[in-house]
Amino acid sequence: MKISGLDHLALSVGDLDKAEDFYSRILDAELVRRIGATEADKEMKRVPQVIMRAGDVVFNLNAGEPDIPNGHFIHWAFKAEFKDLDTWIETFKKEGIKYYGPFGHGGVGRISLYFHDHVGYLFELGMRVADWETAKAEVIKRGGAFGSSEATYDPDDWERINKKYNG
Repeated sequence: MKISGLDHLALSVGDLDKAEDFYSRILDAELVRRIGATEADKEMKRVPQVIMRAGDVVFNLNAGEPDIPNGHFIHWAFKAEFKDLDTWIETFKKEGIKYYGPFGHGGVGRISLYFHDHVGYLFELGMRVADWETAKAEVIKRGGAFGSSEATYDPDDWERINKKYNG
Protein backbone atom coordinates (compact mmCIF):
# COMPACT_ATOMS: atom_id res chain seq x y z
CA MET A 1 0.00 0.00 0.00
CA LYS A 2 1.47 3.39 -0.98
CA ILE A 3 0.58 6.87 -2.14
CA SER A 4 1.18 7.40 -5.84
CA GLY A 5 0.89 11.18 -6.06
CA LEU A 6 -1.16 14.24 -5.23
CA ASP A 7 -4.78 14.07 -6.40
CA HIS A 8 -5.81 17.67 -5.63
CA LEU A 9 -5.27 20.54 -3.25
CA ALA A 10 -8.47 21.83 -1.63
CA LEU A 11 -8.38 25.41 -0.35
CA SER A 12 -11.04 27.75 1.00
CA VAL A 13 -10.57 31.04 -0.85
CA GLY A 14 -13.73 33.06 -0.20
CA ASP A 15 -14.39 34.92 -3.45
CA LEU A 16 -14.27 32.39 -6.29
CA ASP A 17 -14.07 35.04 -9.03
CA LYS A 18 -10.94 36.56 -7.46
CA ALA A 19 -9.47 33.08 -6.96
CA GLU A 20 -10.15 32.06 -10.55
CA ASP A 21 -8.55 35.29 -11.77
CA PHE A 22 -5.41 34.85 -9.61
CA TYR A 23 -4.85 31.17 -10.35
CA SER A 24 -5.46 31.55 -14.09
CA ARG A 25 -3.47 34.77 -14.51
CA ILE A 26 -0.52 34.07 -12.21
CA LEU A 27 -0.25 30.25 -12.26
CA ASP A 28 -1.60 29.80 -15.79
CA ALA A 29 -4.20 27.40 -14.39
CA GLU A 30 -7.10 26.41 -16.59
CA LEU A 31 -10.67 26.09 -15.41
CA VAL A 32 -11.73 22.44 -15.33
CA ARG A 33 -15.17 22.71 -13.75
CA ARG A 34 -17.49 24.81 -11.64
CA ILE A 35 -19.54 23.19 -8.90
CA GLY A 36 -22.43 24.69 -6.96
CA ALA A 37 -23.53 27.21 -9.58
CA THR A 38 -26.41 25.34 -11.27
CA GLU A 39 -29.93 25.20 -9.88
CA ALA A 40 -29.48 21.44 -9.30
CA ASP A 41 -26.26 22.07 -7.35
CA LYS A 42 -27.98 24.76 -5.29
CA GLU A 43 -30.92 22.48 -4.52
CA MET A 44 -28.44 19.79 -3.39
CA LYS A 45 -26.66 22.47 -1.30
CA ARG A 46 -23.30 21.81 -2.92
CA VAL A 47 -20.57 24.16 -1.77
CA PRO A 48 -19.61 26.55 -4.60
CA GLN A 49 -16.21 25.54 -6.02
CA VAL A 50 -13.98 26.00 -9.02
CA ILE A 51 -11.67 23.21 -10.07
CA MET A 52 -8.51 24.45 -11.79
CA ARG A 53 -5.43 22.72 -13.16
CA ALA A 54 -1.88 24.11 -13.37
CA GLY A 55 0.46 21.52 -14.83
CA ASP A 56 -0.16 18.31 -12.90
CA VAL A 57 -1.63 20.12 -9.89
CA VAL A 58 -5.41 20.29 -9.47
CA PHE A 59 -6.77 23.01 -7.19
CA ASN A 60 -10.23 22.54 -5.70
CA LEU A 61 -11.00 26.10 -4.65
CA ASN A 62 -14.12 26.55 -2.55
CA ALA A 63 -16.04 29.60 -1.41
CA GLY A 64 -15.51 28.89 2.29
CA GLU A 65 -13.77 31.30 4.64
CA PRO A 66 -9.97 31.03 4.15
CA ASP A 67 -8.10 29.47 7.07
CA ILE A 68 -4.49 30.51 6.51
CA PRO A 69 -1.92 28.47 8.47
CA ASN A 70 0.87 30.37 10.20
CA GLY A 71 4.55 29.72 9.78
CA HIS A 72 6.93 29.08 6.93
CA PHE A 73 6.92 25.31 7.24
CA ILE A 74 3.23 25.04 6.40
CA HIS A 75 3.17 25.54 2.66
CA TRP A 76 2.66 23.69 -0.61
CA ALA A 77 5.63 23.22 -2.94
CA PHE A 78 5.32 22.96 -6.70
CA LYS A 79 7.91 21.97 -9.26
CA ALA A 80 9.01 24.75 -11.59
CA GLU A 81 11.75 25.22 -14.16
CA PHE A 82 14.85 27.20 -13.18
CA LYS A 83 14.85 28.93 -16.59
CA ASP A 84 11.62 30.68 -15.49
CA LEU A 85 12.93 32.01 -12.15
CA ASP A 86 13.45 35.59 -13.31
CA THR A 87 10.06 35.63 -15.05
CA TRP A 88 8.36 34.49 -11.83
CA ILE A 89 10.12 37.25 -9.88
CA GLU A 90 9.20 39.89 -12.49
CA THR A 91 5.57 38.72 -12.48
CA PHE A 92 5.35 38.82 -8.68
CA LYS A 93 6.81 42.34 -8.62
CA LYS A 94 4.54 43.58 -11.42
CA GLU A 95 1.43 42.07 -9.79
CA GLY A 96 2.32 43.20 -6.25
CA ILE A 97 2.45 39.61 -5.00
CA LYS A 98 4.27 39.05 -1.73
CA TYR A 99 7.22 36.72 -2.32
CA TYR A 100 10.46 35.59 -0.68
CA GLY A 101 13.69 34.52 -2.26
CA PRO A 102 15.21 33.09 -4.19
CA PHE A 103 16.54 30.74 -1.51
CA GLY A 104 19.28 28.15 -1.76
CA HIS A 105 19.37 25.09 0.46
CA GLY A 106 22.75 23.94 1.76
CA GLY A 107 24.45 21.27 -0.26
CA VAL A 108 21.72 20.59 -2.82
CA GLY A 109 21.06 21.75 -6.35
CA ARG A 110 17.72 23.38 -5.56
CA ILE A 111 16.46 26.93 -5.57
CA SER A 112 13.15 27.95 -4.02
CA LEU A 113 10.93 30.95 -4.49
CA TYR A 114 8.05 31.37 -2.02
CA PHE A 115 4.93 33.44 -2.62
CA HIS A 116 1.46 34.08 -1.23
CA ASP A 117 -1.71 33.75 -3.25
CA HIS A 118 -4.36 36.47 -3.15
CA VAL A 119 -5.76 35.31 0.22
CA GLY A 120 -2.44 34.49 1.90
CA TYR A 121 -1.71 30.78 1.39
CA LEU A 122 2.03 30.18 1.12
CA PHE A 123 3.37 28.30 -1.90
CA GLU A 124 6.87 27.34 -2.98
CA LEU A 125 8.27 27.01 -6.47
CA GLY A 126 11.03 24.42 -6.24
CA MET A 127 13.58 24.47 -9.04
CA ARG A 128 16.34 21.97 -9.65
CA VAL A 129 19.73 23.08 -10.91
CA ALA A 130 22.87 21.08 -11.68
CA ASP A 131 24.44 21.13 -8.20
CA TRP A 132 25.04 23.11 -5.00
CA GLU A 133 27.68 25.35 -6.56
CA THR A 134 25.26 26.35 -9.34
CA ALA A 135 22.45 26.97 -6.85
CA LYS A 136 24.73 29.05 -4.64
CA ALA A 137 25.98 31.18 -7.55
CA GLU A 138 22.50 31.78 -8.98
CA VAL A 139 21.00 32.73 -5.61
CA ILE A 140 23.88 35.11 -4.82
CA LYS A 141 23.65 36.66 -8.31
CA ARG A 142 20.01 37.55 -7.63
CA GLY A 143 20.58 38.83 -4.08
CA GLY A 144 18.77 35.86 -2.54
CA ALA A 145 19.44 34.06 0.73
CA PHE A 146 20.03 30.58 2.10
CA GLY A 147 17.62 28.72 4.35
CA SER A 148 14.07 30.04 4.57
CA SER A 149 12.13 33.21 5.23
CA GLU A 150 12.25 32.39 8.96
CA ALA A 151 15.91 31.40 9.32
CA THR A 152 18.74 32.25 6.95
CA TYR A 153 22.40 31.33 7.06
CA ASP A 154 25.64 32.17 5.30
CA PRO A 155 26.46 29.51 2.67
CA ASP A 156 30.17 29.62 3.51
CA ASP A 157 29.34 28.97 7.18
CA TRP A 158 27.12 26.08 6.11
CA GLU A 159 29.96 24.56 4.08
CA ARG A 160 32.45 24.98 6.94
CA ILE A 161 30.12 23.45 9.56
CA ASN A 162 28.99 20.67 7.23
CA LYS A 163 32.61 19.77 6.50
CA LYS A 164 33.39 19.77 10.24
CA TYR A 165 30.68 17.21 10.97
CA ASN A 166 30.52 15.26 7.73
CA GLY A 167 34.09 15.41 6.45
